[in-house]
Amino acid sequence: RGITARYRHLLEDLRTLIPHSKKESKLDVGKNYSGSGAGGGYGAAVNEIAEVRGCHTVLFLECRKRGQDGYLWLGRTSHANSSFNADGDGENVAGKKHLMITGGPSIKFHITNIHTMDELKMTGNCMKGSRPVLSFDKAFDTVDHLKMVKHLFVDVFGTPRGHPKSKPFVDRVMGFYYADGKIWVRNYQILQETATTAKEAHSQKKLTGHAHATSLIEIGPRFVLNPIRIFRGSFGGQTLYVNEEFVNPNVVRSMEKKDKGDKYVRRKGEERKRKAREENIVLPEDPLADVFN
Repeated sequence: RGITARYRHLLEDLRTLIPHSKKESKLDVGKNYSGSGAGGGYGAAVNEIAEVRGCHTVLFLECRKRGQDGYLWLGRTSHANSSFNADGDGENVAGKKHLMITGGPSIKFHITNIHTMDELKMTGNCMKGSRPVLSFDKAFDTVDHLKMVKHLFVDVFGTPRGHPKSKPFVDRVMGFYYADGKIWVRNYQILQETATTAKEAHSQKKLTGHAHATSLIEIGPRFVLNPIRIFRGSFGGQTLYVNEEFVNPNVVRSMEKKDKGDKYVRRKGEERKRKAREENIVLPEDPLADVFN
């Protein structure tokens, strides 16, 4: 929604990493989706598209301020958790309640430091459609809100086993690392190098215990996610977590403009002081000024 070229390339890279994804570029938010409740506005439109396409998780990228700020929504849709008790014919059973859960949870991230595959030009390469190994650091098992983030990452980026569009190979690793209050996402290729000679194989086995060497080569893309808020529902609802350390990009830009304005005021003040000082300087009369006239 309102994305620029950089974010569009990032979406294409993410679609490459998620072989079971379903693309939908049309988002029409009209009066039919208005409302202040959970999932109102574009959230209701995304949930309806996910229900039509049969998707249980959604990845929604939104840009504001003419592409300066990017926000990534991640979560389960209302179609995923909705259910009701019915009999075999699909009709409601008398005396039983109709259960409709608003989906969720959903997380809103501020996405920064984006570098796409084409931009990085890394040497790593993997088979298209292969299943990834999802690697999380220990913070995702100790911090409360990161536990929920981990489950959503597994739902979105984890390719189901035996999916028709996936390949039965595991040759890449997606790493999620928590540092400085943000989540750093990286994608690596698993490279296994086999020794060409018996001597190299013997020395390699003596060092590592295996006749082959395993290394990681970065593929891309790379980006940083700063969690803003976790909602109980899909695109809204009760707030489960709020990042108190998050600063709105508008506030950051406003502070930068204010600093520039303060520099301008200081410069003009120094100019006025210099002009007044030059006017107050009175040179003594030179008695030899008219000697050669």
